[in-house]
Amino acid sequence: MPIIDRIESARRELLDLTTRSRLLHTPRGASVKIVEVVDERSEQIYRILVQEGKRMSFLPQPESEGGLAAGDSAVQMELLAPEDDGVEEERVAGRHIDTRLQAKLTSARLQKRLLQLYYDARNFEEEQGVNILYLALGFLKWFEAPSSDRPRYAPLILVPVVLDRRSAQSRFQLRYSEEELSTNLSLQAKLKLDFGIELPELPDAEELSPSPYYDAVAKVVSAQPRWELLRDDIVLGFFSFAKFLMYRDLDPRSWPQRRKLEEHPMIHSLLGDGFNHDPSPFSEDTNVDEVLEPGDMVHVVDADSSQTLAIEEVRRGRSLVIQGPPGTGKSQTIANLIAMAVREGKTVLFMAEKMAALEVVQRRLDRIGLAVMCLALHSHKARKKAVLEELERTLNLGRPQVDGIETLTDQLRERREQLNAHVRRLHTPLEASGFTPYQIAGHLVRLSAKGVPAQDYKLDPARTWSREDLRERETQIQRVAQHIEEMGTPGQHPWRGARLDVVLPQDVARLEPRIHELLTRLAEWRAGVLDLGRCLDVPAETWKEVAALLRLADAIAQSPSMDRASIASPAWEARRETISALVEALRR
Repeated sequence: MPIIDRIESARRELLDLTTRSRLLHTPRGASVKIVEVVDERSEQIYRILVQEGKRMSFLPQPESEGGLAAGDSAVQMELLAPEDDGVEEERVAGRHIDTRLQAKLTSARLQKRLLQLYYDARNFEEEQGVNILYLALGFLKWFEAPSSDRPRYAPLILVPVVLDRRSAQSRFQLRYSEEELSTNLSLQAKLKLDFGIELPELPDAEELSPSPYYDAVAKVVSAQPRWELLRDDIVLGFFSFAKFLMYRDLDPRSWPQRRKLEEHPMIHSLLGDGFNHDPSPFSEDTNVDEVLEPGDMVHVVDADSSQTLAIEEVRRGRSLVIQGPPGTGKSQTIANLIAMAVREGKTVLFMAEKMAALEVVQRRLDRIGLAVMCLALHSHKARKKAVLEELERTLNLGRPQVDGIETLTDQLRERREQLNAHVRRLHTPLEASGFTPYQIAGHLVRLSAKGVPAQDYKLDPARTWSREDLRERETQIQRVAQHIEEMGTPGQHPWRGARLDVVLPQDVARLEPRIHELLTRLAEWRAGVLDLGRCLDVPAETWKEVAALLRLADAIAQSPSMDRASIASPAWEARRETISALVEALRR
């Protein structure tokens, strides 16, 4: 399919000329999320809101006779009461020129509806960066066919507005957002396509007067039976025609003859033969320093080697997709790409589905002083006056002057060589073992991660070991470890200190009966020790306890003879302190 046909097919997908679009038919009813304004004049509202820049408040419908409706309260009425309630509403001119919009809802329902519109408008602007809240002034009542008995209502003048309040307890107010007014493009296209009617273009906000515009619209639709212009039909609600703006922008007829849309290289690649399929000039192992000089890298934020190579590919004109999970530096790379392109004298259009993504990159560029080269084209920041002021500010800056750039480049080159030399040393194998310092350090880190404590000794000869020497010593250590595992700790072995290196068969024959005799005597000795411990009520399970028991028994054996009555005398307990002092004195 030719590219021009692909563009036209894509345009048709953007176009919604069915009555599902609020721009062609704005439904009414209690469930529709709009606020209908009644008994007001479009001409006066436009003057107050747009030309004079005043805020307008809302006035609910009076309650039915018998008091407040269910769910309403005096507090709700107070929240919605306008500041200029003193105007006498009996004067017709008065209620049409004050700053109150009379709503077709009671107090409670009006407050609830305004709160819904407020939160929805704010959420949409935060996520998409677009304000779609409009005050529609004037409607065209039209029919899809002469035989149709169902009227449609399409807005004519859409004023972009902001709904806000000073606090949660304050009433809502409406103000003009100062964005550009736009013709109802969907209605314009529908009338031209189905009825051959040219809907007049809407003048600029400063030049617009609703009445003459309504007159012009009434004139072009006057031949249609039953069609009617409702000049003072006013609705606050959401209207979005962003897709229709794209539809119009993609019209090949709106592009310069010398720069046809279908001949643009990017469009040709997207809709035609695709992008270049040549392999990347770089691989994952490419040494960045062998490809780029410090003076060629215009990085305004940090970038690793893979990001640097991606930036260089873009600089060389290659189209590519950069993917990665959150936190992998995509916004940093975008900031560097923008700075690189601007330095190359190019213009960059940065787009994102979410407004937050735009703001992240914007903040990065702001922090490094490059905000002056950015022009916000989205949402409320894209007002004509603001755009012109931004362009003027950037144009007045002139070309930036940087002193000492050659010296800085030389310093960067010197630092790069120092860092690369350090890397080379880390990865250069040691002559004897063939291991690199990087490998050795990594092995030590792994041991530390496993909980192996650092040893406070040095193996100075180790630096001269070859790999064979290392393997031999590892084998010896493994044998010693296995021996210790089988025999126990050498310092605690029963035969520690024995210097007999060789045991002959006749020695075994001579030792066996003696060992049996020793075992018998040890068993008898152990039984005696246990009996003595039970007699003296002293434990005798360990060598230390046995030694203490034997010392006690020896002391008893050497003590003077005493009769049982003296030993059992209560004086020992009654005069314990005196006896203890006497014993202590004798010890001295």
